[in-house]
Amino acid sequence: MVQPVPKKMTREQKEEKVEEFTEKIEGHPVVGILDMQNLPSRQLQQMKKEMKEFADIKMSRKTLMQISIEDAEKEEIDQLEDNDATQPAFIFSNKDPFQLYQLIQENKTSAAAQGGETAPNDIVVPEGDTGIGPGPMLGKLQQAGLQVQVDDGSIHVQKDGVIVEKGETITADDAEILNQMGIEPLEIGLTLDVAYNDGELFSAEELDIDTEQYRTDVEAAASQAFNLAVNAGVINE
Repeated sequence: MVQPVPKKMTREQKEEKVEEFTEKIEGHPVVGILDMQNLPSRQLQQMKKEMKEFADIKMSRKTLMQISIEDAEKEEIDQLEDNDATQPAFIFSNKDPFQLYQLIQENKTSAAAQGGETAPNDIVVPEGDTGIGPGPMLGKLQQAGLQVQVDDGSIHVQKDGVIVEKGETITADDAEILNQMGIEPLEIGLTLDVAYNDGELFSAEELDIDTEQYRTDVEAAASQAFNLAVNAGVINE
């Protein structure tokens, strides 16, 4: 996992870090707070490398990040302090918040469960041939609530079944089943908690939009407005 920032820093080092963060806050239109909790260090380094063209990620002690926010001369920037990140980090970008959120989402990868994690979504075992021969796994699948039977020498799931619901803890037995079936239910990646842009603060929920559906809705609204204008006899340039 991402290692905590070393506690021992000289006064000079702290001041330099605050100054660096303050300059970056003032020099970028978009400043976000990421939550680095449970993110493996190796994956973080890889993601920072892949995202360097559109984002700069920096982390340090919470107190130093807070001071840099307070020192920055930017309208309503103190809103950034209102975040729920357990292990916060800054992300600086020239992309707008919605683009940044989508790019962060696109850089997430799937990962296997080990047991003890919280299910991010309902975890479904699909209908079909598991490729697993009859044995102890048959009983474990049945105990997990799945409808199964042995056919042509392997276990077949008769119907899609949820073995762990969203928000529940993935047990060691659940993890064994998922790993045997090649299902990777976890997502590894950066989590954007909030993002600041031009005096406004956006939550992850506000930034999580379906861009294709949004485009479709705008096109439909434009078409309906045109039809209304024609039928009402409203004509202008």
